[in-house]
Amino acid sequence: MTSTAVTFTSLGLAPELLQALDELQFAAPTPVQEQVIPMALAGQDVVGQAPTGSGKTAAYGLSVLHQVDVKLDAMQILVLVPARELALQVRDALKKLGKFLPNLRVAAFYGGHAFRDEAASLQQAPHIVVATPGRLLDHFERRTIIPNQLKVLILDEADKLLELGFQDELVEIVKRLPRRRQTLLFSATMSDKVVELIRKNLTRPRVVNAGEDTDELPENLTLLGHTGPVEKKPAALLHILQKPETGRALIFCNTRERCTELARFLQGRGVAAEVLHGKMPQPERDKSLMKLRNGSSQVLVATDVAARGIDVTELDTVVQYDVPDKADAFQHRAGRTARAGAEGTAHILATEKEQALVKKWPVAAGIQWKAMHAPKLPPAAPKAPRPENVTLHVSAGRKDKVSAHDLVGTFVAHGGLEREAVGHIEVFDHYSYVAVPRPQAQEVAQRVTGAKIKGRKVRVSLVE
Repeated sequence: MTSTAVTFTSLGLAPELLQALDELQFAAPTPVQEQVIPMALAGQDVVGQAPTGSGKTAAYGLSVLHQVDVKLDAMQILVLVPARELALQVRDALKKLGKFLPNLRVAAFYGGHAFRDEAASLQQAPHIVVATPGRLLDHFERRTIIPNQLKVLILDEADKLLELGFQDELVEIVKRLPRRRQTLLFSATMSDKVVELIRKNLTRPRVVNAGEDTDELPENLTLLGHTGPVEKKPAALLHILQKPETGRALIFCNTRERCTELARFLQGRGVAAEVLHGKMPQPERDKSLMKLRNGSSQVLVATDVAARGIDVTELDTVVQYDVPDKADAFQHRAGRTARAGAEGTAHILATEKEQALVKKWPVAAGIQWKAMHAPKLPPAAPKAPRPENVTLHVSAGRKDKVSAHDLVGTFVAHGGLEREAVGHIEVFDHYSYVAVPRPQAQEVAQRVTGAKIKGRKVRVSLVE
């Protein structure tokens, strides 16, 4: 059978999954889905070398959703991921794919917020758990999650799990899982450590190679390099951000301290900038991402670990303010824009010494280099800029059975907004964020406060 003839129906997936795929407008399987799904459905262990954007989440997601028994009140599928944002992204993807499986429960567990919140949500065992290793071990230690009914273990972004130092946690987790299980492992690169992890934990795995994450960038991505002394970087960055075509931007720094320092500098020069790094509490991280997604901010200044797995659609520009140590970090950063066929631009600011390092990386061969343009800096502004939209915090979320549709209805009926004026909405477990036009925000917050959504009175406040 030729690859063009393969359809999701011909892969033998359950009707409920085909219905979800149709609603999500997934026309045909990607190469990695086409190869992984039949092997996984046959119960084989699978190793997938698959880069970002290859469709690997749906490849393993569809495979395990096909196998889950929604009548069995126990964790049956475990997905281990390296970062909190990726845990949330995978959980949401699995929920969408499993939308028509009755009473399916998918949960994400990760550090950075109160353990008691997660423990409370485990009164009914989730069928699928997506977790970071440290937090999952906490649950195992306290016996809030018991893995004795586990069918499938998935190690997603295995290279990053190891790179972030989770080797010991992985060993401890695997010890506690049933020996009779299926294991699927996905990694962008196949380092010696990843190969050793495969050897120890998978049984006669089938190998799928959908390309390595280190030697390709999207064709519609423009790479621009700016060379000059380190002291010119702030002015050069500001010049890039002030261009109309820059749009929404993600800026990478190598340390948390640099992120905070750079965001303050940008705010002082009239740029609506937010910070994202690994030591921020989860609600603060959610808020920073939300403001970029809904247009309340123009710029997010982030570290590599914090940006791992974040999903910001319509991201126009990436700027690598600090040069990374390795080619794969450069590739991962640059690849956050120009996704899913969109166009994007990735800039890198480098000293001559840093430029010499970057030029050794094959993935960076397409960079168009020029001298840094660093106009004289304007004096610091007394206040940060005020974007057109502002974000409102609503004191109800997914655990209160609240949906984006409910929020739109409430903001129209009680807040007095036109439906088109209600901007980007994001619903979290215990709260939600709604973007509204700045001039009406205060009045809308007052009007909606006290309104009932799904029988619960809500409080609404401005997020600044």
